Amino acid sequence: MKFSGNLLVSGRTLGKMSELIMKWMNSIAIAALFTASSALSAAPADPVALNRVMTKIGATMVDTFPLIVAQRDLKPSEAKLLADNLNQLTALFTEAGPLIKQRSETYVVSYNFILDYLKETQRAIHGKNLEYARSRLYGLGSICASCHTQDTQLRTLFTGAGRDRFSDDASFAEFNFLTRNYDEAEKYFGLDLRTPGNKTEYEIIRPLQRLVVIYAQIRNEPGAGADALQKYLDLTQHTEATRTELKGWITGMRALDATGAGKTAAATIREVESMVNEILGPLDQPLNVIRVPPDQEVRRIWLSGQLYHYLNRKPPAEEIPKILYWLAVNDRVVGYNYFFSLADLYLRECVYNYPSHPYAARCLAEFQEYINFAYSGSGGTFIPPEMAQELRKMKSIVSNAKSKAAKPGG
Repeated sequence: MKFSGNLLVSGRTLGKMSELIMKWMNSIAIAALFTASSALSAAPADPVALNRVMTKIGATMVDTFPLIVAQRDLKPSEAKLLADNLNQLTALFTEAGPLIKQRSETYVVSYNFILDYLKETQRAIHGKNLEYARSRLYGLGSICASCHTQDTQLRTLFTGAGRDRFSDDASFAEFNFLTRNYDEAEKYFGLDLRTPGNKTEYEIIRPLQRLVVIYAQIRNEPGAGADALQKYLDLTQHTEATRTELKGWITGMRALDATGAGKTAAATIREVESMVNEILGPLDQPLNVIRVPPDQEVRRIWLSGQLYHYLNRKPPAEEIPKILYWLAVNDRVVGYNYFFSLADLYLRECVYNYPSHPYAARCLAEFQEYINFAYSGSGGTFIPPEMAQELRKMKSIVSNAKSKAAKPGG
């Protein structure tokens, strides 16, 4: 479903929306916060050392905000400050690495991606490609959300940023969502939605999506979620498309609640597999769906929460490739709608780290299927050379592992 504001809700096309710059600029800084919240919940981390690092990151980002969103060319002194700040952020993220590596597989995937993302942005700065670097920094917020929602931890740092630090309710709500202060996020998403004036469909849908995530994935309270969403059916700014989407989410929440999903806790691997089969269906073939109706979207958001919760309990190594594969298949749909999709990263992790596992072949097939889809158009299929090279490498890794396992003693 296409919404105005130059954006597909699938998240695959994001145009330049100047009216949203201030709302998104605050989420950029939160890339640092997943490091803090993840590491603080992992022993044996040193909270004092971590607080020191995170304070430095926060201070650096405060200086960086205006340079990212300025609607003009930067002065030479500003360009130098942006480069210096980016170098500082990359160094601080690198310092946080040992803490992140104590966490689950998907946290490490997110961390590695953001660190690589920052390094690529550094290269753009060093290559004098300043606008490209600024656009990359602008886009970090969605990546952060895909990591922060992987568990039920609440915010333990950065409690001093009040509403007065932000340009509007939407920015403050997004800040609280990304830093896991969900009660405050819900309150200010509501205030923003009730603010009079014209809104794009994106500006209506985005906060409502956040509420779906809070209630279905994080809190696992689908009944309460349906009640919360019901309050916004009367918004005067609704279009037919946004109201239909909201009604679908409410229906999905009610249906999910009726199954007793909200009572699910500490599911076993058998129970998780049963959930996957019921919601995603047979997975014998690569998935070619990247959009489902809103009521089914809710079920997949809920499933993401269950998969992350299971993975965060440190399951046996032989179960991890299955979870990565299931997350990737599920994330193909919900990731494009809600966050930055990590599906490709999970599939790579599955192949590179577990090539001899039976699910490695499935991960490879799913990865190849989607690459073919992503690079196909009316003129045919054209896979970039570097992507084709990676596919060959992944195939070789899986093939070699299979051959080694087939040999006596392998």
